[in-house]
Amino acid sequence: MVVGPPPMMKFTGLELMNNGVDAEKVWMSFERKMSCAVGKCGHCRIDEVYVCLDGPVFPYTVARDLVD
Repeated sequence: MVVGPPPMMKFTGLELMNNGVDAEKVWMSFERKMSCAVGKCGHCRIDEVYVCLDGPVFPYTVARDLVD
């Protein structure tokens, strides 16, 4: 489980992959401002994903595309 600011999550994920950790065993928790928690306000939106509805915890295989 990786939790932290997006840059840390990005590089931690890359380092885990470089060290042979199975991507399916790595999970990332996104901390986004969630004003409504039902996907209406859009504050937690990353591309087409709403953290409040689809997460906030994602497998690395999904999260790697959400981290800048």
